Amino acid sequence: MLNMIQILEDKKIHSIKELALRLEVSERMIRVYKNELEQAGIYINSKKGIYGGYLLDDSLNHIDIGLTYSDINTLNQLKGDLKNNLSSSKAKESTNIIDKICCAYLKNLDINDIQKLQSIESDKKDLSKIYKDFRSAINHKNKVYIEFTSINSGNTKRVIHPAELFFYLDSWYVAAFCEKRNEIRLFKLSAITYYKILKEKYYNFEIKI
Repeated sequence: MLNMIQILEDKKIHSIKELALRLEVSERMIRVYKNELEQAGIYINSKKGIYGGYLLDDSLNHIDIGLTYSDINTLNQLKGDLKNNLSSSKAKESTNIIDKICCAYLKNLDINDIQKLQSIESDKKDLSKIYKDFRSAINHKNKVYIEFTSINSGNTKRVIHPAELFFYLDSWYVAAFCEKRNEIRLFKLSAITYYKILKEKYYNFEIKI
């Protein structure tokens, strides 16, 4: 999946067949990678047609995927393991990718935190508490019960598995797996009228191929 991101970083459209050949996996696995990456907060556009394929979505990929200092330490430990267990060329390629992730995270950490706080403070509704609670739920993989107002359905109740928080078009959203709809949905934080962090944990999203 990391190699797939590296290919898509050129901002060009790459067909599923091309990606499968370059990564030496099946076309079905490329679709699985896309779903897995989107669950991690890395969004990939699908372009239809004879010249269609996948490309990174610039409008959404400023999303913070929730890395912590502990995650960075784990990646660095993994880098050491890779050097000991892979051939020199594969180890170098893999460790370079890990270095890019770590450097990007550390470089943007302070800037992202400032931008988040400024965005929350500028919102009409005080979202500081719900942001912090949902971030905690994401980090600890807690399910969340929510009640929210929908234009189509009115007041609605759901149990969700929150995956990521992001700011888009002047509003904060949580991307989450919805147990009722059995798929990933976006929920606007300002539309949530009540929520409760549940003790029940979630571990894996159900992926639809």
